[in-house]
Parts: sequence; C-alpha cells; structure tokens
Amino acid sequence: MNEMYIHSASTFIAEAHTDTNYLKEEIRRYTKENFRRVNKFILLTILGARQCINTHALDADTAIYLTTEHGNLGETADVLDEIYEVNSLPKPFGFINTMSSTAAFYLAQNLGVRGRNITVSSQHLSFERGLELLKVDFAGGVERSALIGGVDEASLSEASLEGCAGRSWRMIDGSGWLYVTPEREGAGGAFTEIRSFRDGPSCVRWMSEREISAADVVAFGARIGDEEAASLRDILQPAAEFDYLREYGYSGSATACGISMFVKLYQGKTLLHINRDQRGNYAVIELQQF
Repeated sequence: MNEMYIHSASTFIAEAHTDTNYLKEEIRRYTKENFRRVNKFILLTILGARQCINTHALDADTAIYLTTEHGNLGETADVLDEIYEVNSLPKPFGFINTMSSTAAFYLAQNLGVRGRNITVSSQHLSFERGLELLKVDFAGGVERSALIGGVDEASLSEASLEGCAGRSWRMIDGSGWLYVTPEREGAGGAFTEIRSFRDGPSCVRWMSEREISAADVVAFGARIGDEEAASLRDILQPAAEFDYLREYGYSGSATACGISMFVKLYQGKTLLHINRDQRGNYAVIELQQF
C-alpha cells in the first residue's frame, strides 16, 4: 500500500459522565474560541483533534475523517424525549446537533480547513473503514494531509459489548486522533498495512505467512475473545502484547484510541492490531514506529 506517515497522535480519555464544562476548559488550552450550543460528542471531537495537531500548522485543504460507532445518539435521545415525552418541539441547535457529521463541521470551522470532511460508522470496524477510505484517497492523490480519529461517549458504548462474552472493561469517553500525510519527512511512524478479511481463517493465513520479530507488538480489538486471542498469541510469538483495553478502558472508538496511544508510548516497534465485527469480518492494521 502507499504508506501513510504519522506526524502526530493524541488520545483523550475521561471517566464516564465527564462534565461538558470540564471539556470546555480543556479545549481553552488549544483555542480561544468559545463553544456554545454544542454537545459532549462535539466537544470530545474538538478536544481530541486539537490536542493532536497542537503545534502543527495545517494546510487549508487538510481533510477530516471522523469515525465513530455511535456518534450523536445521546443528543438524538434527548431530542426524541422532548418530542414524545414532553410533547415539545426540540431546540433548533439540539435538532441540528443530532447529525454526527456536525462535529466534523465544527472541527473544520475551528481549524480553518476546507478539505474533504467525512464521518464514517461501521459496526465495530469504524476506524478501520475510515483508514481504508483514507488510504484510497491518498493513493489517488485526492488528499495530501488529513486528520483521522475516532470519538465515542462512554454512556453509549456499553451496548457495543453485547456478544463479547466474558470480557468487560471500564467505560470511558474516548477521542483518539492522528495527523497523517504521504510525506515521510518529519514523521514518527507510518501505517504500512490495512487489510480486511472475510473470515478468521483467511486472516490467520495472512498472519502465519508474516515474519514475526521481538520488535512486534500485538493488540486485539474488543470483539476478539479470550480463546481466540490466546490462539493468535501462539501464532504471533515472540510479539509482545499491548492490552490497551485493560489498561485504559473501552469506548466505541477504542481502536482509534489504542492506536494513537501506541504511537505515543512505543518507539522502534511495529504494531499489529487485529479486530473483527459481529459478522465475522476481520481487519488488521499494521503500524511501524521509526
């Protein structure tokens, strides 16, 4: 694949039910703009992305790829309560903010960028699908720089764990972001593979053919069960494991958060992140740190 070079990464995580005033205070570290009539999902998006780019000067055509499992469902629930429980018309800004893509719009407006602005959701593989789309856009020369991230609220994430028998983690608000370009100069790492497989055996065959070294690190997504993880560890020896879900907690966008954490925590290592959806489709992200 055409490599996508990582120039910056950040992860913002917070306990469930984090107050929006706290998020606004954190955002003021990075921008003077005062955000009114916005919800928690929008604030998490802006805060995570702002932390990521911090000292970077973005080109005006920088694209934004926001991935999410649940998006603004919290705001949607509030609006529906107003309509059906209170028998009242929703507030205009509340109604507008039910659209998950509104968060990416607010972010682009705050950053002053006018590039492609896309919101992607695909059950349990949202970040992987967003990264695949970005890979195609880079390969076709459509984009030259992009912010790609995953954002989800703790209050909506617990439903994502249905079917993950025997696995439980602390629920968190998560916003993980990476600033990516096709240029190696100044980068700290690169996405070297993003592959999808129709089933587990196809994924295992590909990994079995790959040479594994002590510089490799493996991480598993939320729907990789304990027995399957144990089997994959045997195949991927002597790779170490980065269990970001156990250490930091779970949100619907845990993959984006885990990968951005890896960028910050590991140097000179290669990550293999393995994930699947409820239909048995698998996705592997390979990331090399320089």
